[in-house]
Amino acid sequence: MSAVSSYNYPGYEQLGDIFNISAAVSIPSNARIVATSGQIADNHDPLWGTHAEQFEKAMVNIERSLAAASPHITDSRDLWEGVFYVTSYHVGVLTREEQLQIAAIARRYFGKNKPAWAAICVNALFPPEALVEIQVQAAYQDRQ
Repeated sequence: MSAVSSYNYPGYEQLGDIFNISAAVSIPSNARIVATSGQIADNHDPLWGTHAEQFEKAMVNIERSLAAASPHITDSRDLWEGVFYVTSYHVGVLTREEQLQIAAIARRYFGKNKPAWAAICVNALFPPEALVEIQVQAAYQDRQ
């Protein structure tokens, strides 16, 4: 069960539905917070790929990070439901098609969860082959 509550304001629904995001989220004070470092597509075969392919590979790495920090959560859906904040960095200016490809991947991972999300376009990432870097914060209720 997610510790996260999502909120929107009138007019935000369309954007929120396309990109699977919320205008705001809240976390109860007794939740355990997990933060990942920036995840890129550097440890997959084949390496790198398109913007959307790198986004998906980074999401796989995020799931691995969340699972390592929360070994008591064995269902990946529960890991993603706890995510309340996403920051993604994207090299260059993304086309609408690239944005929608990323949105489709995000919806698949987040399911019904709609975290707050800031997507930032940058000139470059480290290493230079990286087109995407993503970090998340999640909140989980520990077992009693």
